Amino acid sequence: MALQGYSTSASRNLIRAAQDMLAHAQPITVFGDFGTQREMPQNQTDTLVFRRTLPLSASTAGTTIEGSTRYVGTPGGSTGLTAASFLLAEGATPNANTVAFQDVTVQLQQYGILFKFSSKVELLYEDDIPAEMVKLTGETMAEVLEIVRYGVLKAGSTVVYANGTSRSAVNTAISLNALRTAARTLEANRAKRVTSRVAPGVNYATRAVQPAFIVFVHTDCVADIRNLAGFVKVEEYGQFKPIHDNEFGACEDFRFVKSPILQPFLAAGGTVGSMLSQGGAACDIYPLIIIGEDAWGQVALKGMNAIKPVTLKATQVNHANPLGQFGYVGASTWFNCVRLNEAWMCRLEVAVTAL
Repeated sequence: MALQGYSTSASRNLIRAAQDMLAHAQPITVFGDFGTQREMPQNQTDTLVFRRTLPLSASTAGTTIEGSTRYVGTPGGSTGLTAASFLLAEGATPNANTVAFQDVTVQLQQYGILFKFSSKVELLYEDDIPAEMVKLTGETMAEVLEIVRYGVLKAGSTVVYANGTSRSAVNTAISLNALRTAARTLEANRAKRVTSRVAPGVNYATRAVQPAFIVFVHTDCVADIRNLAGFVKVEEYGQFKPIHDNEFGACEDFRFVKSPILQPFLAAGGTVGSMLSQGGAACDIYPLIIIGEDAWGQVALKGMNAIKPVTLKATQVNHANPLGQFGYVGASTWFNCVRLNEAWMCRLEVAVTAL
């Protein structure tokens, strides 16, 4: 384990030093403000089950149509019902039906980060290194959980390609036609528009937002999205309020939220041409995550969803540190998220125009 020593950074005792640390990159949380929120009671289990009642005659079969996965008869889509099935015959009792359920399980995982520093750093260094470690711990854990959410959501099975029928063929930017294909797929499966987000604060409370399909995009995609016909900048919304601080505009049924955390699939697309690429003859592919209401959920252990911090000063003597030579700063949390309905979310894969 690396230890923060006194000689790690040059001492500034003989020169004038700035009073505060320089600003650094801050974590950006976008997914964490949406999704179905649940808390796991302590001392119960590590697995939570989301349960739904299936519509009558529902099936979980799916088909792939022109590069996009369209589900038929899923809990969020068509039930396959016909009116003729419900005709009653005179004087005859109809057949009785039963209720079917579907469970979606998620298992909590523990995530943590730990810093170690020497007693000399704590007692003699001119900057408050332990305090900076505390700040960095919270920011890093917030970003780690956001990366976990992104990893789960981008693995969804409902996908639309900007062109072609596979990721390796994609080499065009986002278009209205691609967005409308995604909207058609979601609406065919009866996906509802997002109407709430997590409210600021320590509790899992929500607040209402204007109904829309939310699109989470990498910051590289912003220029192409702004070029869409009918795009409205967030400052031109009028009476409508942004659903997130990182929202930058809307187009038709969609509201766009940006984040640099949504990393692309590098060199995974078609011929580069005028598209962005970080190497090779293939362009980078950016997954745009489009969600409807109740499409996914996230779970934290009750009492620990705000992250459990640990601060041990070097002066705290114990069996492992009998002479008070080192201290620790860290945090841990139990967390995970899960896709609850593949048919109510969509991954739109696009290339990005090189500027």
